[in-house]
Amino acid sequence: MSIESPDRVGAGLHRIAPVAGVASAVLTMAGYLTIGEFPDSSTPASDLPGYYAAHGQQVTLGGTFLSWAAVCFAIFGAAVWARVHRSSAPPVLAGAVLLGAAAATMADLNSGAVYNLLGELGVDPHVTAPALQAWHISGSAFGVGGGALLFLLGVGVAGIAYRAVPRSLAWTGLVLGVGQFAPHPWGFYASLLFLLWMAVAGVALAVRPDPASARPAEVPQPVG
Repeated sequence: MSIESPDRVGAGLHRIAPVAGVASAVLTMAGYLTIGEFPDSSTPASDLPGYYAAHGQQVTLGGTFLSWAAVCFAIFGAAVWARVHRSSAPPVLAGAVLLGAAAATMADLNSGAVYNLLGELGVDPHVTAPALQAWHISGSAFGVGGGALLFLLGVGVAGIAYRAVPRSLAWTGLVLGVGQFAPHPWGFYASLLFLLWMAVAGVALAVRPDPASARPAEVPQPVG
């Protein structure tokens, strides 16, 4: 019986980790589709108890999907950071990618938790309609995803200037990052396209080996 070396196992994990981007995109879409048509932030408080009485369970399940999507994104983000870190890109770009991934992960985890909570609060007879509305607004409102923006900008610059990732991913990521600032509904569409980018990037980075990992290790030369 043979045991694989830690280096070989680590290289395998480094190779397949980006595929978590595909899982994150799929789980995110599953979460949105499960929740379905969600009342916007201007919905009267008196209408919300009836909505949650009919859809509370699917909102909770959708929140669970979104929470798992956030975990998968954290793995994907770490894999992208490792690739940028191993490239010739300056440390500040690797730091931006890591910080952006961490911030986006926390925002996604919070979003999933809010939907989970809303599914439970919506059917709780002891929760007043105004209190439910306050939580509902936090789940229905849409703003600029600062974490995703920082992540995409870091990946874009690192890919374009230092070839840390394929330039096609870098340019499209940069465009989507800037698109986060577009007014509604274009910013929302940019966030949906980010899911597609993440899935494509996950496959591309898994299929295309990391140039840094393919370089032979330097062998110390004797002196004298």
